[in-house]
Amino acid sequence: MQRAALISVTDKTGVVEFAKGLVDLGFKILSSSGTAATLKENNVPVVMVEDYTGSPEILDGRVKTLHPKIHGGLLAKRSDKSHLAQMEQHGILPIDVVVVNLYPFLKKVQGPEGKDPASMVNFIDIGGPAMLRAASKNHEYVLPVIDHTDYSEVLDNLKRGDVSISYRRKLASKVFMTLANYDLQIAKYYSEVAASDGKNCSGSDLNPISGVLLERAQELRYGENPHQSAHLYRDVNQQGEASWKQLHGKSLSYNNLLDFDATLRLIQDLQAKPTAAIFKHLNPCGVGISDNLLTALQLAKKGDPRSHFGGVIGFNREVTEDVAADLTDGFVEIVLAPKYSEGAMSVLTKRKNLRIIEVNLAASRPLSEIRVIQDGILIQEPDNKITSPREGKVVSKRSPTAQEYEALDFAWKVCAHVKSNAIVLANAQMILGVGAGQMSRVDSAELAISRANLHGNALNGSVAASDAFFPFPDSVEKLISAGISAIVAPAGATRDAEVIETADKLGIALVFMDERHFRH
Repeated sequence: MQRAALISVTDKTGVVEFAKGLVDLGFKILSSSGTAATLKENNVPVVMVEDYTGSPEILDGRVKTLHPKIHGGLLAKRSDKSHLAQMEQHGILPIDVVVVNLYPFLKKVQGPEGKDPASMVNFIDIGGPAMLRAASKNHEYVLPVIDHTDYSEVLDNLKRGDVSISYRRKLASKVFMTLANYDLQIAKYYSEVAASDGKNCSGSDLNPISGVLLERAQELRYGENPHQSAHLYRDVNQQGEASWKQLHGKSLSYNNLLDFDATLRLIQDLQAKPTAAIFKHLNPCGVGISDNLLTALQLAKKGDPRSHFGGVIGFNREVTEDVAADLTDGFVEIVLAPKYSEGAMSVLTKRKNLRIIEVNLAASRPLSEIRVIQDGILIQEPDNKITSPREGKVVSKRSPTAQEYEALDFAWKVCAHVKSNAIVLANAQMILGVGAGQMSRVDSAELAISRANLHGNALNGSVAASDAFFPFPDSVEKLISAGISAIVAPAGATRDAEVIETADKLGIALVFMDERHFRH
């Protein structure tokens, strides 16, 4: 009995060449109207599905392939004599290859059509998923092909004459993954439409139905601890190449990637001038800004000369040879930057284990953040709104000077990347002290001051940023007594008036912001 291949594709990339290859291998090509027209135009012999089934396309093409002669050819077990007899009785060809891609719902939902739920139903595929699911269920006998990048490999396997079961399962798993994502995105879209009575089609992840389908991208050295296994996964909807790539060094661990991500977030927020940021355990222990990257790195190190050992160091400019030489004066786990000069790579790669990562600072940030808790999953929008203190409300009698505003802007941005409770002390060039993750705000203030004093970072005339409001004036009093001349913090405490009174009494500038920046 002649073998058949069924081809019905929306994306016709490479389909002509693939169909010709199947014909050369002895396959009869069955195809629906649109694809058949393309194949005929390119001299590929093809049999229309409606001619094969004896049933015309109906309902404006909504019903084309939902027919026993199609699904019988897909689901029949070639090893079952009764199945083969029934196929012969009903004139059903064994369809050994199914080449289908889906109506472009995922693409259209991002365009103007996505604003019209009534029109989006036209991009929900029925026949395609049905054929692909049938072929994938019966993958022991049928090759389900959903991705045009697989065409060449599929032909190579067919030419060898014995397609392995592992390869068949690989193709089937890709189909099931694609269908799962397709259905998930449709469910998310219409749950949002239903919840908003058709008024909202934003594509947010914060819908009544939410979720993400993940594909393993990389095996990690280990998890938080060496006895825990871990992998990096990526959203199957992610387009193009990853926004970073490792150029050198040993493989990354779970903790490495968390520190890397924290560093990347900060340097993306500080791109106006050459900047260096040093992170340890998800907190910045040094950040420097200057007119050149080398000085910025030296200022970052000066912020906490002790803690930068074994840290992650990020840059927002090309790393040159002089910066690389300074970098290697001590132990560094990871360095990340948008670019590296040839001389810098020559210096850095002498450290066999140093992980060198190239990042795209212009890459779009994730649309949501996901954390797993007991019996649930938390999803939130990322904290991407960091307003300049210049847009805040000056609540003290004295306004910040131009230099203080520059330092406040810097400290406020860094503070948003520090684990709460957070206090950041800074001038316009560097972080002088950081109080992170303490149980009370006054503890964070005391810690930041003590760290600055320990490392000889003078605080007279410097500024402070607090990620949330001051519940009592005590933190403000301690900061001012240490030499702080201006403070930025969110408003909202019951004792805000007392905090303002303390600032005025001691002669500093105090700016209140509408937003806070907890980072738990």
